[in-house]
Amino acid sequence: MKTLFTKGLLLAGIALALPVSGVLADDAKPAVAQKPLEKAPLTITDRQGHKHEFTVEIARSEKEKEAGETFRASPPEGTGMLFLFTPPEAAAMWMHDTPASLDMVFIAPDGHIQAMAEKTVPFSERRLSGNGDSAAVLEVAAGTMEKNGIVVGDVVSSKALPTAR
Repeated sequence: MKTLFTKGLLLAGIALALPVSGVLADDAKPAVAQKPLEKAPLTITDRQGHKHEFTVEIARSEKEKEAGETFRASPPEGTGMLFLFTPPEAAAMWMHDTPASLDMVFIAPDGHIQAMAEKTVPFSERRLSGNGDSAAVLEVAAGTMEKNGIVVGDVVSSKALPTAR
């Protein structure tokens, strides 16, 4: 995943892409996937009250967000990566250097899903963004949101989120 941070704006490539702080020369990209990160449970409660459980790796530091899920296969069902933004900020993600299609879930500071980019195009440099500031972005395998009937407005809860719910 590739993430470019600028004042108040996050340009990020989601799972399997490489986030980058500032500008990263092509020859500075890591050649291997980062080691597994700290994991936490995450639940999405849909409008029908169904709870969808995930185990997510937590990308907290700039270095962890920069490496993201680059060079990894598509996340297995029920797993993903959660990118935290403290304080919340406008987030835009891209799929540069990301070989697998993903669903990107933009999470508002109040824990509601504010936007989703589903079935993203591998290696695309098109910016995908949320609606307003995001406290986090969740990356999961493409098709996960549709399969589970998860939509904008559903609620995300995890002790990993800045405003734990």
